[in-house]
Amino acid sequence: MRRNTRDDEEYRSYITASFDRWARLYDPFLALFRLKGVRRATVEMSGAQPGDRVLDVCTGTGDLALEFARRCDDVVGIDLSPEMLAVAQRKDREGKVRFLRMDATKLDFADKEFDVSAISLALHDMPPEAREETLRELARVTRKRIVIVDYNPPSNPILRAIYIALVSLWESKYFPEFARSDFEGLLARCGLRVKAEKTTWLGFLRICVCHPDEEGER
Repeated sequence: MRRNTRDDEEYRSYITASFDRWARLYDPFLALFRLKGVRRATVEMSGAQPGDRVLDVCTGTGDLALEFARRCDDVVGIDLSPEMLAVAQRKDREGKVRFLRMDATKLDFADKEFDVSAISLALHDMPPEAREETLRELARVTRKRIVIVDYNPPSNPILRAIYIALVSLWESKYFPEFARSDFEGLLARCGLRVKAEKTTWLGFLRICVCHPDEEGER
C-alpha cells in the first residue's frame, strides 16, 4: 500500500510543521498527563536487555529513547521533526542515544538490525497508508519484539464517539480515522503477532508487545 507523491508530501509537511511548532511546549504539555509510568512499563514489557540494540521510532523529544538508554547501551531515536530532535538532543546530556532525522515509512536500516523497536503515541498521527508502511518497516528491521503504545478507544460506539471528540481537541487530523480503524487487523496484515497487551493510564492507552512474523501478509 503506497501513498501517491502528493499525499506523501502533504503528510510529511503537515506533521513536520505541526511538531516543529509544538517542540518547545511539548514536554510541559505532556507533563500534565504524567506518562513517566507508561514509559517505564513500555521498557519493562519490551524485555530489552543491556546488550540489545533498540530503535525508538517517532521519538519526539526523546523521553522513551532515554528511558531505554537506562537499560541498554545502543539506542537510536528517529523522528521527522528537526525541532523535536533538537529538544531530545539537549536532554541527552550524556550522549546515550543516537538521534537521527528519518521518515518512519522509509527506515534507513538493514533487515533485522535491531533486537527491540518501539513506537509510542505516533501511529494515530499518520494516515492509514503511512501507518501500515511504518509497521511493515518495523517488522523488517526488528529481530525480537516491537512495542506499540497508543490510544485505546472504547468498543462501545457511544463511548467511542465521546472519546474521539475529547481526544481530537489536541490531536492531529488523522486521529478520528485511527480511533475507528481495525487496529488488530492492521497488525495482522503487517505480519505482527501480539504476544502481550496491557491497558494503562485509566484505560486511555494500551501497550502491545508484538513479534515479527515472517509469514505475515505481504
